[in-house]
Amino acid sequence: VLMPFKAQEIQDKGGVYYGQNVISKNLIVANRRELLNGNAFVLGVSGSGKSLSAKREIAALAMSTDDDILVLDPECEYGPLIEGLGGEVIHISATSPNHINALDMEQGYGDGDNPVVLKSEFILSLCEQLVGANKLSAKEKSLIDRCTARVYQEYIRNGYQGAVPTLQDFRGEL
Repeated sequence: VLMPFKAQEIQDKGGVYYGQNVISKNLIVANRRELLNGNAFVLGVSGSGKSLSAKREIAALAMSTDDDILVLDPECEYGPLIEGLGGEVIHISATSPNHINALDMEQGYGDGDNPVVLKSEFILSLCEQLVGANKLSAKEKSLIDRCTARVYQEYIRNGYQGAVPTLQDFRGEL
């Protein structure tokens, strides 16, 4: 009963402010690059400050490091902050001029696994999402697999140089 509480302090050099230690009242300054896994996610009820916390961390990292910061923002909430920090906002939608090529592949894709097999599995799962789970026959799956290999054949033969195949190319091959 008479032994004082021991408080764990986090005061990493080059870190970012994350709050205040409840026991010691000292600042919590953490450097996620020093951790085994620096990933994080923010959970809380509506109105609890999740967005404010994320925006504060983005601003702190942008001003104190040379790190690349990628923000996926489906609600278009972070655009003004990103532009204010000198970043670039890229709008991606069916009506925007910017698109993501689902079939994009570069040399080294797949970390040693066969990249065409990985893309074939991806396209197969995409097709199953479109038509419904377990609705593709074995013949249709085989056709998707063969068309995927054909779409990439010339691109890989050219050493991953030239035009990367797109879903339009895949559709044409089908």
